[in-house]
This record gives sequence, C-alpha cells and structure tokens, in this order.
Amino acid sequence: ASSSQDRRAQGSRENDQFLARERQTQQQIVRQQDETLDQIAQSAQRLHGAASTISIELKEQQQMLKDLDNDIDKETEKLNFVMKRIGRLMQTGDSNQICLIIGLTVLMVVLIFFIIN
Repeated sequence: ASSSQDRRAQGSRENDQFLARERQTQQQIVRQQDETLDQIAQSAQRLHGAASTISIELKEQQQMLKDLDNDIDKETEKLNFVMKRIGRLMQTGDSNQICLIIGLTVLMVVLIFFIIN
C-alpha cells in the first residue's frame, strides 16, 4: 500500500510540476502577445500620424492646384483679349502701324537685352 501511495504522491507532484510549467508557458505566451500588441499599436499610431500628414499635404496641394487653375483662367482671358486686339490691328492693313509696332517691339527687345546685361 505504501508503494501505491508513493506512486500517487509522485504522480501528484508530476501533475503539479506539469501544471506549473504549463502556467509559466501560458504566462510567457500572454506576455509575448502583449508585447506584440504594443508594437502593433505603436505602428498603428505612426501610420496614423503619417496618414494625417499626407492628408494635410494633399489638401494644401489641392488648394494650390485650384489657385493655379484660377490664375491660368485669368491669364487665358487676358491673352484672348490681346489676340483679338492683334487680330483687329492686322485687319486694318495700315502698313505704317504695323511697321511702327514691329519697330517698337525690336526696340523693346534691345532695351531688355541692355537691362539684363
């Protein structure tokens, strides 16, 4: 009977040891999972920060493109006005006016050349 009790006691100790090892293993797994989740949370925060920065930059660039589009529209209107004036001037057929315009244009180019140099 004593050997039976010894086996039971030994079996009980082995069970207790097994359970203790399993608890330690499970606690270690839980700690590793917590560390992994912390790393994932930090990565998510960094991604959120990067996404916010990108969003702000895109909004700024969108506004810049709208401004550029408006400026191009204004300049196109001015260019159309000038082209109509030039078209009317060309229709007059007055060679003196055309020669004067060409001469003034050449003079302007020469003066700009001297100013730059």
